[in-house]
Amino acid sequence: MRKLFLTTAILFASLGFVFSQTFSNPPCIIAPANTDTGLITPYYDSLLCVDKGLPYSSSVQLFMPATFNGVVTLDSLVITSITGMPAGITYEQNPASGVYYADSNGCIAFAGTTTADSGAYPLTFTGYAVVTTQNSGTQTLSLSQLQQFQDSPVPYYQLNVINPGDSCFPVYPTGVSNIIAATELSIYPNPSTGTFNVELNADKVLNGALSVYDLAGRRVYTQELSTSGFYKAVINLSDYSKGFYTLQIKTTVGVVSKSIVLQ
Repeated sequence: MRKLFLTTAILFASLGFVFSQTFSNPPCIIAPANTDTGLITPYYDSLLCVDKGLPYSSSVQLFMPATFNGVVTLDSLVITSITGMPAGITYEQNPASGVYYADSNGCIAFAGTTTADSGAYPLTFTGYAVVTTQNSGTQTLSLSQLQQFQDSPVPYYQLNVINPGDSCFPVYPTGVSNIIAATELSIYPNPSTGTFNVELNADKVLNGALSVYDLAGRRVYTQELSTSGFYKAVINLSDYSKGFYTLQIKTTVGVVSKSIVLQ
């Protein structure tokens, strides 16, 4: 399977070399595998803030697992671009090809000096991955599709620009759940042949909707949600094709998603 990426890797490597000519810092150093504390470090809310007008340098460590979500086998993941950075900040990948194979490590360095206004700048990671599942076989998925799987190795970050002297407080990226700490969401059985039990234990009033999406991002099920305590729902997807889906609870205070498998 890796031979399929040979041409792509060479192309990305050449592009990475050209890009490196304008990168102000050396490429990031890949940390040894035994020093990693997770698939992607630091956590999305712990990346160093960018002081406006001052030189900045920070990096993210990536580890590609052989399997994740219990049933997904990863061959390789490719990051083709990262956009959304404040003006003056650039990035470089190591390996420069942007191709990360299963059971391999890599890193992404961010550096530069920005004069952008203070605030949060969400980063968009674009690319694709080759994965294999028992139900669907080998397929190529975009990173946005892969992100629908629980524990997927897709980075999600934002750069927070602050004025010199200001404190750097974590700012949660838009769309990342800020209700997880206040709720407990469980889905069972998962995998299921059609019927899923959803339980949500909230300590605050939640108003929104519970929806299910297929891998193409199409919504196949939705129902309104309003609760201030224990919430339970039964979802029947037996009329839909076997495969992976994303169950999402979106409320006025945040979003939480979990992947489910229909067998």
